[in-house]
Amino acid sequence: MKKTSLALVIAGLASSSAFAQSSVTVYGIVDTSIRYVSSDNAAGNSNVKMDNGAISNSRIGFKGTEDLGGGLKANFRLENGFNSDTGGMSQPGVLFSRQSWVGLSNSYGQISLGRQQTPLFDLMADHFDPLTVGNYAANSWLPAGATLVRNSNMIKYYGTFGGLSAGLSWAMGEQAGSVRKGSQVSSSLQYTTGNLSFGGGYQQTVDATTNANKDKAYNLSVSYVIGAAKLYGGYYKIKDSTGTTSAYFALENSVASKNGGVVGLERKDDGYFFGTTYQLTPAWALTGAAYYDKSKNVSVAGDSGKRYALVGVAEYALSKRTQVYTTVDYNKAKDAAQVELAGKSNVTGLSVGIRHIF
Repeated sequence: MKKTSLALVIAGLASSSAFAQSSVTVYGIVDTSIRYVSSDNAAGNSNVKMDNGAISNSRIGFKGTEDLGGGLKANFRLENGFNSDTGGMSQPGVLFSRQSWVGLSNSYGQISLGRQQTPLFDLMADHFDPLTVGNYAANSWLPAGATLVRNSNMIKYYGTFGGLSAGLSWAMGEQAGSVRKGSQVSSSLQYTTGNLSFGGGYQQTVDATTNANKDKAYNLSVSYVIGAAKLYGGYYKIKDSTGTTSAYFALENSVASKNGGVVGLERKDDGYFFGTTYQLTPAWALTGAAYYDKSKNVSVAGDSGKRYALVGVAEYALSKRTQVYTTVDYNKAKDAAQVELAGKSNVTGLSVGIRHIF
């Protein structure tokens, strides 16, 4: 009898909790493309393949908010990344590889705990990169390659006060005997007034084995709206002795990624990007972007290289949720930076795809 009563009480509490939840949303993106790459292996052979989307990684997520009263809310988000061309997880073995956090928010901002995007990445993806940090490595290597875009075991704060927004996070390294090893701090600051927005951020990731090796990224960015067009520009400075930057810069090239990144050798990069988006008609949107990076100490001390990319995207909205698109991108690398491309010093990509948002 007591066991039955206890079960009923627990069921009642669970039911009350479910009804108290003010909102739970299932959302996602399915983005798939067919892509031609002029050089896709060490021999420089071309390739035609089906791939994840050109602009947005495919994902499915759950987010919810509960009103706790007095302006205080409880929030959560669980987001899984997957490859729409195969159905496999974007990060094998990790169910919610993109985001997995719970937090509290009020008029002073939000504090959240779990696996999250860094404030520096949020700044780029949501506000200043003309491609919103594109999916193909060919059109996202500078913003994504600067440093880790998301991390586990993170405490994160984000708040907006009028035209000013600020973000700050600390990801725990969880290394016994050292608070710093494997840890990460990230920050962002943005101010918007009228059509002008500018901001920047700093991020540092410490190697899990030694405090001496760090990956540091500095950013300054600006955007301006003129009628149906939005202009973007920004600067990156990267100092990395963890080997992270070289590996990210070669994401689309499995051959090169094995050669890049020398732990203990501080690679230095100065990167610039510019771009514009233009809403030609309510259905047609055009985007153009250019990225440039000058690197030092890529593979050995004293070497140097240059890399740049030109990207164009045309999107046509079939509805508010469904778009078809085509993209073209051209990458070129010189001197030491050539290890970041597959087979040749330049790679051209062409893609067509469809994206559905739900």
